[in-house]
Amino acid sequence: MPIREESYDLFGAASAGVYSYEKAVSLSANGSIDGNALDLRAPEPGNVPEYRVHAEITTAVTGATSVQIVIKTCATNSATAGDWATILTGPASTTLSKGTVLLDARLPRNCKRWIKASCVNVGTATAGKVGGNCEAIV
Repeated sequence: MPIREESYDLFGAASAGVYSYEKAVSLSANGSIDGNALDLRAPEPGNVPEYRVHAEITTAVTGATSVQIVIKTCATNSATAGDWATILTGPASTTLSKGTVLLDARLPRNCKRWIKASCVNVGTATAGKVGGNCEAIV
């Protein structure tokens, strides 16, 4: 089913639930985790409705001093990190409690077919999870 008919998770496999999947933040000092690549399923995403991405803390983050969400795009879902270009960067949030919104924005029209979210932390987190979704704006 095309993404424009459902909401899909940024940090898990494609699913109709907004937060049916979460991912633990990196427990490494100044670490990051990547969500799975999400296929917008359109050869030219600029020709379909706009997309909105939303990410938030689903389990309080402890130990880190801040977390930030970065959205990247790629034409081919490449395994090479350098092929992914950053298209959105949320603010570094020092509020690390459950429910803190880390990013709520429209995807730029120039994004490519594939997107993925990364959660970057400053400091060493000892616990915490993030979740998020991408949905069409209709």
